[in-house]
Amino acid sequence: MSASLLPTPVSGPGLKVKPLEPALDSARPVTASDGKSTWWRWIGQLEWVAAMLIMIMAIALHIRFVTHVGGTWRDEANSVHLVTLPGFTEMFQFLDYDSFPILFFALLRGWLGIFGADNDMALRALGCITGLAVLGALWLNARAFRIRWPVLSLALIGLNPMLIRYGDSARAYGLGIFLILLTFRSFWRLVDKPSTPDTRRVAAAAVLAVLSVQCLYYNSVLLLAIAAGAVAVAARRRAWKTVGLVLGIGLLAALSLLPYVPMMRRMSDWTFMVSYPADLPWLWKRVSEVLGSPDPLGVWLWLSLLFLGVGAVAIVVGAGLWRRFVRRQALSETLDTDPPHSVPDAILFATGALIVGIVGYAAFLRALHYYTQPWYYIALVAFAACALEVIFGAWLALAKHRLLPVVLRSGRLFTGVALLCFTLLPDWEEMPIRHTNVDLVAARIRPLASNGDVILVPRWECAIPLSRYYRGPAEIITIPPIDDHRFHRYDLVLRQMATPDPLQPVLARLEEALRSGHRVFLAGTLPLPVPDHPVTSPLPAYRDASGKWHGGNYFTAWDLQVAQLLTAHAARAGHLAVPVPGNAPVQEFEKLELAVIEGWR
Repeated sequence: MSASLLPTPVSGPGLKVKPLEPALDSARPVTASDGKSTWWRWIGQLEWVAAMLIMIMAIALHIRFVTHVGGTWRDEANSVHLVTLPGFTEMFQFLDYDSFPILFFALLRGWLGIFGADNDMALRALGCITGLAVLGALWLNARAFRIRWPVLSLALIGLNPMLIRYGDSARAYGLGIFLILLTFRSFWRLVDKPSTPDTRRVAAAAVLAVLSVQCLYYNSVLLLAIAAGAVAVAARRRAWKTVGLVLGIGLLAALSLLPYVPMMRRMSDWTFMVSYPADLPWLWKRVSEVLGSPDPLGVWLWLSLLFLGVGAVAIVVGAGLWRRFVRRQALSETLDTDPPHSVPDAILFATGALIVGIVGYAAFLRALHYYTQPWYYIALVAFAACALEVIFGAWLALAKHRLLPVVLRSGRLFTGVALLCFTLLPDWEEMPIRHTNVDLVAARIRPLASNGDVILVPRWECAIPLSRYYRGPAEIITIPPIDDHRFHRYDLVLRQMATPDPLQPVLARLEEALRSGHRVFLAGTLPLPVPDHPVTSPLPAYRDASGKWHGGNYFTAWDLQVAQLLTAHAARAGHLAVPVPGNAPVQEFEKLELAVIEGWR
C-alpha cells in the first residue's frame, strides 16, 4: 500500500489525534517489543493447565457429594411434598410454606413425574446436573468477556464445599445460580456493542431475567445489580436506547413477581417466628461461613481479591480523572472513544454490578430479618466470583498501564492454583457428610413398630422428612401437635401457641400408648426436667392492636412438659443405635438420636 494512502496524524488548536494503539488481548502477546510477551504467553498456557485441573477436581467433588449425601433433609423433603401435590394450582397455593417462586418446583415436578417421587437417586442426579451446569456457565461467561480460561471463578465456585453442598441439593439454589450467571452474561452482550442490540440478544436477556427472579427471590437484588452495571456502560457510551431496554427488562422481571404479593402478605402473619435482628456483624458472620469454606483463611482470600480488584479499578479511574481534569484534556477526546487510561467497559460493568450486588444483598437480608443460614448467601458468593473473574481478567483495552493486566492476571492464576493445592484434601473429606440421618431413623423404626405405637418428634420440623421416609403402622406426633407433616406449617404452630394447653392431646396419646403396652419411639432429644419443679404451659399468645404478637418461651416449656410426663411415668427407656453407612458424619442441622420408651408406672 502506498504511504500516501495511510492516515496522517492531524493537530491543531484544541485538537490532538493520536495514532491508534493496539489493544491488549488475552489470546495474544501485548506487543512483540514490550518485553512482556513471553510472560504473557506463559500465563496463558499455565491458565489452561490450571483451569483443566480445577474443572476435573470440581466435577469429581460434585459426583462424590451426590453419591454420599444420603437422604433428603427437611427442606428438600418439603420441596418433594410440594411438587407431588395432585394439581399445579394446589402446588402454587402451598408456596406459602416454602422459600422460592414457582420455577424450580415446576422443573422438579416434571423430573419426579418421569423418575418417581420416591427416587432419591433421581433427585441427586438432578442436583449434580445443575451443579455441573453452573460450571459450564462459568466457561460461557468467560468467553463472552473475552477471557479464555475461567481460572478464578472455577476455583472460587467449583472448590467451595458450601456451594456444592447446597447448590446440588434438591432446592432452587443451584438453578438460581445458573440462571443469574447466564443473566450476567446476557446483559453484558446487550451493551457489548455500541450499536443497538439485536432482537435475539434482547429476547435472551429478558427471558433469563424473568426466569432468574422466578427461581430465587434473592436474584431480584442481583438482577438490579446487573442492570446497574449495564446502565453504567450504556450511559458512558450514550446509548440511551440500550439504557431504556435494560430498564424495561428489569421492570418486566419485577412485574413477574406480582402474583406472589398476596402470598407474602399471608406469610407476614407468622414470619416473626423465624425473624432475627440481622445486623451487619451478624450477616458478615454468616457469609464468612461460606467464604471460609473449607478453611477460615478463605475469608481473607476473598477480602484480598475484593480490595485488590476494586482498588485496581479505582486507581485507573483516578488516573483518568487526573489526566482529564488536572491536565484539562479537551472533552472532545473522550466523547467517541475511551482514552487509553480509562476503565474498559467490561470492568466497569462487573465492578458496578459487584458493588451494587453486595450492598443490595446486605440491605435485602437486613430488611428480611431472618435467622439466615449459609445457603442464603451462596447465590451472592457465586455472583461475586463471576464478577471478580471479569475484574481480574478482562483488561483487554488498556494500552498505557500494561503492567496492571499482567499483575492482575498473574494474581488470578496464583489464586486458582493456590486454592486447588490447599483445598483439595479438605474438600474431598467434607463431601461425604450427610445432610440428615432421618431416613436411617425411619428405616430403624420400621421393623420394630406395630399398630398402637407412637413416634414422638420433639422438633416438629423434623417430622417433614420422617413422614417422607417412614411407611409403617406407628403414628407420628410432634411437639406441638401438628396435623400436616408435609410442610413447614408455621401457621399451625402459631395456632397452637394461641391455644390454651395445646399439649394435652400429645400427653394423652403418650399415656395411652404406654398404659396399653405399646412403645414410644423418641426421634430426637428432650431436656431433663428439674425434680420437684412443676412445669406449666405459658399463657396463650395474643396479638395487640398494632398487630405484634406476644407470648412466652413455648418450645422449651412444651418440651419440659413432655419430658416430665415420661420421666415420672415411663417404666423403661433405652437407646437405639442408628448406624450410618461407612460411619459417615451427619450435619448437626438434622442429626437425630433414637430411643424407645416402654411401660407405665
